[in-house]
Amino acid sequence: MQTRTKAAGLTALCVAIVVVASACGNSGSTSKTSSTIAKGGSTPSVSIDPNSFKQHLPVTAPGVTDTEIRVAAVVTKTNPATGGDYSVLADGINAYFKMMNDGGGLYGRQLKLTSVRDDQLGQNAQAVQASLSSDKAFATFIATILFTGSKALARANQPTFIWNINPEFTGNNNMFADKGALCFKCPGHILPWIAKQLGATKVGIIAYGVSAESTDCADGIRASFAKYPTATIAYEDKSLPFAAGLAAQVTAMKNAGVQLVGTCIDGNESFTLGKEMKRQGMTAVQELPNGYDPNFIAKNADVFENGIVSPQFVAFEQQPRIPEIQKLFEWAQKIGKPVGEVTAAGWVLADEFVTGLKMAGPSFSQQKVIDALNTLTSYTDNGFIQPIDWTKQHQNPLGHPELQSKLDCGNFVKVTAGKFVPVYAEPDKPWVCFNRTDLTVDTPQHLSFVTP
Repeated sequence: MQTRTKAAGLTALCVAIVVVASACGNSGSTSKTSSTIAKGGSTPSVSIDPNSFKQHLPVTAPGVTDTEIRVAAVVTKTNPATGGDYSVLADGINAYFKMMNDGGGLYGRQLKLTSVRDDQLGQNAQAVQASLSSDKAFATFIATILFTGSKALARANQPTFIWNINPEFTGNNNMFADKGALCFKCPGHILPWIAKQLGATKVGIIAYGVSAESTDCADGIRASFAKYPTATIAYEDKSLPFAAGLAAQVTAMKNAGVQLVGTCIDGNESFTLGKEMKRQGMTAVQELPNGYDPNFIAKNADVFENGIVSPQFVAFEQQPRIPEIQKLFEWAQKIGKPVGEVTAAGWVLADEFVTGLKMAGPSFSQQKVIDALNTLTSYTDNGFIQPIDWTKQHQNPLGHPELQSKLDCGNFVKVTAGKFVPVYAEPDKPWVCFNRTDLTVDTPQHLSFVTP
């Protein structure tokens, strides 16, 4: 995955977390858990006997009873600096588990999310430790702003599934996510390609100076256009304080002729930017890595008009809807919950967890689930996300291109009259992808990762 899609988690990393800013800037844990798999494994063929899913064998493992497989979640619900409620991760997990349980469960057991702990923004390490000590879960799910509990989960060798907006994910092979290890500074094809589609020859960059991840994101944009020079960087400011006014920056960008703005800021600051651009009559397009929020966009339609958003998964608006999205909406409705970005992440992580259980077999264990998932070279949740290679994508690929995924992909929606409208896709092929070895952005591939 390339720089701009990873920047979608920027809001939650450190961007507006003044009260706990000292905890930010961690380049990631280097702790590693034990594993019995060999490096470089390939994706297993679909040779697992479905009849084995009905077998019920004795299993001695945390969270496993004769009738249930119990998991826990630690999420940021109270005091989120970004205004979001990440506890809705549980809705996606519960929707997926209901689908599984209504179909008979797995290995004669029901899947249960039995504990959801609120880390209250700055208490993730404490909430994780409390869960490990008291919940005795088989696996832990995470959606948090500050992942300070990562080391405890790594030491416990707990199968962990996270909505990955956190650099602390890096280096832990017991952790799995909706995308591989983050690399803010890595160059990518996508933003230069968007500039080419828009006919934009001058780009502006806006970033916070008080967040390492934000400035790294700005460096990633610059590196992308240096490697794929479809446009020039006409303006750059990566010294913003939080909640900056941006009048001077917009004036400078307008005078410089900026046509596309790459943002390494949160949604609220993008709103401020959009308002100021409108006030000054600047018609540049914002690329919004944090913008996949239909309610927020609808309320501020005029400010974000023509903005381009690239979600981390196939956008719900892409037509025809892939089967996995249809299932997500169907089962979320059955538990009476709406669907949003973090809910979708919960669904993907639940599928990843169940995939590991199925691969581990009826005499499953925590280590078997970890080892099984670490053989996957193309996990996509039936085409919902772009492929992840877990034989190498636990590691930060900065300076190590061999650790990157083979493809650099995005799917896109454009803000039109307060709604998201798909752009750049082909029928049944929502993803625009480039081989990592492509030296230009001239040969995109339109792909679907849905399993036939």
